[in-house]
Amino acid sequence: MEALRKPELIVQPCGFCGGCGHGIIQRLIAESLEELNIADKAINCVDIACCFWTIDGLNLDGIAGPHGRMPAVATGIKATRPDDIVYIHAGDGASYTIGIAELTHICLRDVPVTMIVVNNGVFGMTGGQLSPGTTLVGQKTTSTPRGRDKIANGQPGDFLASLSHHDFEFAARGALYSVPEIAKTKKYIKKGFENQIAKKGFSLIEILSACPTNWNMPPVDANKRVEEEMTKVFPLGIFKDRGGKSNG
Repeated sequence: MEALRKPELIVQPCGFCGGCGHGIIQRLIAESLEELNIADKAINCVDIACCFWTIDGLNLDGIAGPHGRMPAVATGIKATRPDDIVYIHAGDGASYTIGIAELTHICLRDVPVTMIVVNNGVFGMTGGQLSPGTTLVGQKTTSTPRGRDKIANGQPGDFLASLSHHDFEFAARGALYSVPEIAKTKKYIKKGFENQIAKKGFSLIEILSACPTNWNMPPVDANKRVEEEMTKVFPLGIFKDRGGKSNG
C-alpha cells in the first residue's frame, strides 16, 4: 500500500476557509507537477482572489495579475518563456465575468497554457456577492439576499460548454464533493499539464467547489449542494479533447 505524503511543493499553510476546495485543488496541482517532474519549470499565475493564497503555499515561481486578466498575463509569459509550464489558477467571477474577454481570446489563440477555473458560484474573496456567470437562480448572496432573480439578475451560463465550440485543445469539468470525483478532477488537471508538455494548445479545466463560508452552510451540506444542485446546471465530464481519448 502506497503511503500518503504531503507534496514537497506545499511549503506552508494557506488562508483558505475551512471546507473550501481551493486547498484540495492546490494539492492536486502540486501532486501533478511532481508526478510529471515539471515543478522546476512551472509558473503559477494567480488571480487577485481566493486563489492568491497559493503564491504563499507553493514553492513555485509565481505572479499575480489584475482581477480577471490572468489569461492575458499568462499569454505574455508563455510567449517569452515557451519552454516553461505556465498555468492559471483563477475563480469563476474573474474568469467568466470580469475576465470573459481575456478568457475568450486565449481560447481563440489556442495558447499552450493550462487554466484551472474554480467555480463556487460567488465572488468569494470580496464577501460572497452574486457572480453573474455562475450564481444559481434562487441562490442567496450578500448582494442578492432574497435569492437570485432571473428577471432582475439574469441567469447563470455554462461558459465551459460555450467556449468549447472554439478550436482549442482540451476542456473538462470536475468536482470535489467525493473521493471518486476528486480523482477524476486530478486526471483532468494532469491532462492539462501533459498537453502543455507535448506542445499542444490551450487546456481549460473547470472545477465545481463548495464555499461554506459565503454560502453560510456547513461543509458537508455545501458539498451536497454542489452534487445535487450545481451539477444540474454545470454538468461534469470532458467537453472537448482535440488530441483524442482522454485519461479521464
